Amino acid sequence: MDDLLAEFVAETREMLQASEGELVAWEADPADRARLDTIFRFVHTVKGNCGFFDFPQLEALSHAAESALAEVRAGHRETDATLVTAVLSVIDRISEMVDAIEAGGPITGDDAKLIASLEADPGDLGEVAPHSSHKQREDKQGATPATAAQRTIRLPVELLDRVMSGVSDLVLARNDLARRFREHGAPAELDNPFERLSAILGDVREAVSRMRMQRIEHLFNAIPRMVRDLSADLDKQVMVEIDGNGVELDREMIELVRDPLTHIIRNAIGHGIETPSQRRAAGKREIGLLSVAASQSGNRITIRISDDGRGLDADRIASKAIAAGLVTSSELAAMDSDERTDLIFEPGLSTADKVDAISGRGVGLDVVRANVERLGGLIQVASEVGAGTVFTLVLPLTLSIIGSLTVKAAGQSFAIPRAYVDEIVHGSSAALEFATIGDASVVTFRGERIRYVSIRDALGLEPDAERPGGVVMLRLVTGQRFALGVERVLDHEELVIKPVSPEIAGCGLYAGLTLLEDGQPILLLDIQGIAAARKLVDASVERGARETDDDRTDASWDRKLMLFHTLGGLERAMPMELVRRIDTVDASAILIEAERATVVMDDTIFALTGHETGPLPARNVRLLRLSDGASTIVHAVSAIADAVDITEPLKPAIDDPSIEGLALVDGRSVPVIDGHWLFAAHAPDATPADAPRCWLPDDSDWARTILAPLVRAAGYRVTQSHEDADIVFVLAGEDDGHARGAPNIITLRDQRAGAPHGEESIYRYDRNAILGALSRARAGEAR
Repeated sequence: MDDLLAEFVAETREMLQASEGELVAWEADPADRARLDTIFRFVHTVKGNCGFFDFPQLEALSHAAESALAEVRAGHRETDATLVTAVLSVIDRISEMVDAIEAGGPITGDDAKLIASLEADPGDLGEVAPHSSHKQREDKQGATPATAAQRTIRLPVELLDRVMSGVSDLVLARNDLARRFREHGAPAELDNPFERLSAILGDVREAVSRMRMQRIEHLFNAIPRMVRDLSADLDKQVMVEIDGNGVELDREMIELVRDPLTHIIRNAIGHGIETPSQRRAAGKREIGLLSVAASQSGNRITIRISDDGRGLDADRIASKAIAAGLVTSSELAAMDSDERTDLIFEPGLSTADKVDAISGRGVGLDVVRANVERLGGLIQVASEVGAGTVFTLVLPLTLSIIGSLTVKAAGQSFAIPRAYVDEIVHGSSAALEFATIGDASVVTFRGERIRYVSIRDALGLEPDAERPGGVVMLRLVTGQRFALGVERVLDHEELVIKPVSPEIAGCGLYAGLTLLEDGQPILLLDIQGIAAARKLVDASVERGARETDDDRTDASWDRKLMLFHTLGGLERAMPMELVRRIDTVDASAILIEAERATVVMDDTIFALTGHETGPLPARNVRLLRLSDGASTIVHAVSAIADAVDITEPLKPAIDDPSIEGLALVDGRSVPVIDGHWLFAAHAPDATPADAPRCWLPDDSDWARTILAPLVRAAGYRVTQSHEDADIVFVLAGEDDGHARGAPNIITLRDQRAGAPHGEESIYRYDRNAILGALSRARAGEAR
């Protein structure tokens, strides 16, 4: 196929995909001129291109569709379901023709009936008056200056992959050069050029990564057509709402998540949404609503698929699970409602009473969950009988660049996706107790029994009877944990992951391949696969009772500390109970103004401490994320040393309120940070649990964007229900029905001048007056 023909095929397919959703949306709103124009331009473009390439059959079909749509645009024909169905059929037929063109074969088949279906019955047309607003819209569009179109170019995916691989190799070469500079020294005059090279490589790597990204609309475009066809087959009426929020996903991720998303939507229509008669009987409107929305937070994408159907019946699911032999009656009795609902993800479970095109074969949501987890994602379900069901998919942004923990075992290096790493414990720690229960190995850590496997056993390597050098606590997407013993923990790294061969992937232990900075190949472990292969998720072991104080020897002075070095190079210790995780961020994420310092992580601003001990690194900054259970702060360090246990009481520190005391560690005196002082000095003020609840007008954008932050900053809670509110805000001149019965009412007006009609109100931008009213309401002095 020559380049021009390949361009035609690619362009036509893109327009086909986009036009299906536009057609269904246009059917729901025939007055939407913009969508009609988009569809018309598509068939017009196809017709023109066909004339150039000499495809007369395709040209005749697109010409017939163009003529039908032109009649609608001119006001001589009304839009109806018959016309939309006919045009959709034309689009399907065009897709078949394009496939034949790409394959180099002839276009076969007779399209006479299809073309006839586009022609309106002259007796049914009547005299249709032109749309009165048509000329006005054209005048308005003509008066609006055209915006510059974004310049685009089509490239083969293989070429993008080669470029990505080349950039990755450049990064590895840069890292190797940096390592050699550190080991052998380098002239000072090379520092600036090397930093510039690193910055340029970082920019290029980010740009190339974005070349692989596609807007999630590419995934959502086919949904309206699928919903329309499926609901018609089932005699249901379903309206679909889609919100992509401009989210972008790696193109590979889009393809991999397509099947799970399709399955969930088909289940929602087939099982969830009722027929019109059933919905009327339940007091609902006849048309069901299916909503698909995507949002991004940090490096995770969340897709929510919700419907307002009958919901999931946990008891019915439970009875089906017992009948299928998936659970026993005793196991079921120990489950709560949510756990019973989660049984829909069990293999072989189907709640359908008969086999049809959609369900009843027992192959369903278990496959969906397996596919999502294989991507490093998570699937959750929430449902209310009679109200509907919400499926939530949480997915990584990309499969190509993954934050990883590198470890050593049997003389080889392996990578673990950082998303699974919950905690890292030194193998010699006294807090670890290894044991065997039946055929299962377990480790007791902080009173919790956790299934354990060494990396050598997990991968079928030569067994090693020695105690592991480190234990990595891993948390699966289901929330369950297991421990992996390794010989040595190396480092945290951002790795460019490439797919492994089918033979290697087939063993279920490895998820990808990459290269370290010295060119050494390294395999990425498939944590979910290892857990499944070794049967590491065992409820009976995980539910093992926590050890009580009576079961332990006196350990009143036992404490676990994390040793680290400050930015100035001094050794310090942090109480381990405060440390939630270790992060690495770019220095650009840190803002220091006067005595206040903050850092942005996971789209959240945290207070930063430790920055005053020395200069920040030029690039990456290592951070300890600390939590007292209510607040979170972040502490900057230069390096993490070790985790140690101490059994002796701390020695008092002299004249330093930031130090709790001195710990004796391997003959050294190490100052221990005082967690109480740290949070007292830097933790954000928390809203008291007994703070009054305020209800704001839920249909007011101003209240959500301006008033809500002011109320929360003043120490009050915002509630979604006016019934349990202590204070209700109302806007002057609007219906204050929600305010009836509220203990305190605060009325806000738009005018700066005095209140109209003598009503008692506050100007909505009078900050002091609003805070004063809140204070009086709290004191019981409100009007």
